[in-house]
Amino acid sequence: MRSTSINILVFILLLSLVSCSSSKKIDQLFSKSSPYEQYAKRLQAHELDQTALGKDWMKAGQLSLQDSLIVNLPYHETGYISPDKPEALSLRYQVREGQQIYIELTPLSQPESRFFIDIFSQENDTTLALRHSADTLPQLTYEVKDSEWHTVRIQPELLRGGAYQLKLGFEPSLSFPVSGIDSKAVGSFFGAPRDGGVRSHKGIDIFAPKGTPVLAVAEGVVGRTSQSGRGGKVVWLNSIKKRFRLYYAHLDSQAVSPGQRVQPGDTLGFVGNTGNARTTPPHLHFSIYKIGRGAVDPYPFVHALIKDESLVAVDTSEVGMEARTKASLSNIRCSPNTASEIVGTLPQHTYVQLYAKADSWYRVRLAGNQSGYVHESLLESLDDATEQILLDSEDTFFYTHPRESSVLNTNLIGHKLDVLAAHDSLLYVRTAEGKYGWVNPAN
Repeated sequence: MRSTSINILVFILLLSLVSCSSSKKIDQLFSKSSPYEQYAKRLQAHELDQTALGKDWMKAGQLSLQDSLIVNLPYHETGYISPDKPEALSLRYQVREGQQIYIELTPLSQPESRFFIDIFSQENDTTLALRHSADTLPQLTYEVKDSEWHTVRIQPELLRGGAYQLKLGFEPSLSFPVSGIDSKAVGSFFGAPRDGGVRSHKGIDIFAPKGTPVLAVAEGVVGRTSQSGRGGKVVWLNSIKKRFRLYYAHLDSQAVSPGQRVQPGDTLGFVGNTGNARTTPPHLHFSIYKIGRGAVDPYPFVHALIKDESLVAVDTSEVGMEARTKASLSNIRCSPNTASEIVGTLPQHTYVQLYAKADSWYRVRLAGNQSGYVHESLLESLDDATEQILLDSEDTFFYTHPRESSVLNTNLIGHKLDVLAAHDSLLYVRTAEGKYGWVNPAN
């Protein structure tokens, strides 16, 4: 026992060196590797990657990237990662060019915990490419360059974790081009047919009262102001920091001149219905033309959602616990909504672990390690037994997870056990002394 305690103490001391070593700053100055990769290198330098715990940590990070969990933005969850066993979480979400993605991770039960956050894009069917990374910043933000799927992986240091709060969402990368309103005023979208389908709409139409100020959405230089039969009175703005040109059309009047430098929020003109919009209500036609690509959808660049902080009001005692299904059949889904793909169907009293809660959905893991989302109405606690069984001498009793040990406890032969849940042919049970384990019934 004394030797085991000393080994654990040595491991913790080595781990503290890995976590707090001053070489961290040197790594960050001279290496382009992510904080996650730097931490993995320090594990290797101290040969902790050869320990069982170190190997499990590396494996957990890789396996999580193979998970198929999908969420829609914005997404908020309160979750739990056990400090005792290396675990990682990966979530996939769709992004659109022009959005600015934000990721907020707040440790709750262990505020000192350091979490690694890595963002990957899907390079092909089997390869993920690292795009962005951080470690426990108040907020990680990045601008989306291409419409695609991204995956965020979240993993704490060894022997760290606990309850946390996670927020994923998006904001516009540009300000809104019409004063006093927002994207709810958009009445015609990019790609809509025009002239009987001969051409498509290369921007968005934002409806507002005539004379409403039209604003610069980025720092730039006015390229041209003119009037045409289609666009009416127009302003072209060349962005200084981004490789695109902004087009404002159907203005009632222009308020800038070519060559004039403007800042976001400066007035370029006023909403009207000049050009081929003379028979429509006053509105601004707004387009973005990227150099070398042409027109792109401007809506994600200016569309903002109101953050709903109430979505994360979840009691932390609800996560990190065990539960069972209570319906005769319960669907497990890849996303927290009823429209998502069903990845499995669970019979009544199936054992699950509650890893997170997002609104009215639990992110669960089965005894076989499959993950998914189950609605809260389909789950119940393990307080009451579903039945009792008598442990036979031919039964195998597991004190821990069935994949980790399989030692028959002969002292329990002939004793009654409370059955709390099941997984396939295995039963999750409780002894009279309040110990928990798994039984593989002989029959």
